[in-house]
Amino acid sequence: MSLATESSPATSSAEDLKASAEIELAAALLGTRALLISGRDADAFQLAQQSLEVARTSFAHGSSEDKRWQASVLSMSLAGLVQHASGELESASDSFESLGSLMDSPHTSLDYLVPEALKQFASFSSAQGKKQQTVDMGLRSIAAAERRLEEAGNGLDLMLSPRAAEEIVADAKLLMGQTCMARSAWEDAEEQLDAAIEVIEGLGSKATLAMGLLPLAEVYARTSRVIVAEGLYREITKLLDLDPRAGKNGGAFVHSTVHSFVSWRYAQLLTVLPKRETEAAAWKNLSYASYEEAPLRRLTAPDVVFGSLDRLSGKGTSGDGVILDLMTRRCLPKFDR
Repeated sequence: MSLATESSPATSSAEDLKASAEIELAAALLGTRALLISGRDADAFQLAQQSLEVARTSFAHGSSEDKRWQASVLSMSLAGLVQHASGELESASDSFESLGSLMDSPHTSLDYLVPEALKQFASFSSAQGKKQQTVDMGLRSIAAAERRLEEAGNGLDLMLSPRAAEEIVADAKLLMGQTCMARSAWEDAEEQLDAAIEVIEGLGSKATLAMGLLPLAEVYARTSRVIVAEGLYREITKLLDLDPRAGKNGGAFVHSTVHSFVSWRYAQLLTVLPKRETEAAAWKNLSYASYEEAPLRRLTAPDVVFGSLDRLSGKGTSGDGVILDLMTRRCLPKFDR
């Protein structure tokens, strides 16, 4: 046997260490998002801190400069995401400011290594009202995830599965639709949301499909297609197992912020429909019940976030708004910097 074809123990050990570091970080990324979905924000915060430590120590030796950069960006974006989701907006601003510096040129050629970080940066930009930055980062995220999918082939990518890459594409396109809605560009919004839903349908998840359909129902409601919107809201509530008459408060598929948002949006539509007052009140009460479990409650009341119940009549207020985030299955708060 030729010694030239054998790996030395030192080489094998270095490769094992690099693989171990990637697995450890990937597990922290996935675990943190799972904890955010289930509303375990304190545990998510601890795991996000662990990911920062993994990026700092486990990638310090033996990893390439690109891999060290990837680990730093992913762990920093995760910390910012947890802070944003849990309403710690000042801390989130600091994290995403640091993240922005990490992702500036000349690192744009490495976007394909961090599509999820680009997407979360876009979401936080949207929360701050930075529309152009939201679009720029969202498009970078889509391009990065699509390149990742092209290059993945049948190989094992420890840091990002093909399904996760597809979800990032769907999530970024969903964000683009919501950005169009924020400026009342309803036709553009519908086009973007249709594109997002096309990707979401391929994921085969009732939860993500419901979240994709939710802003589309709002577009229909705001463009005088209230009957179509009402039918879509009924479909969404079935997908999420929500029904105040049957005592169904939704399953563990999405975070309570989504349950609250769906129920409130449905109540808003029913408020402007004739002879639907009783149903509107029931959905309003269900929204309040879900909202009590959400960190948004620490910031402000439901009507301030989601808009007053009579907003579709042209008399009410629109509310501060939220961002639907597929990767955490929850609503992220908006705020003025």
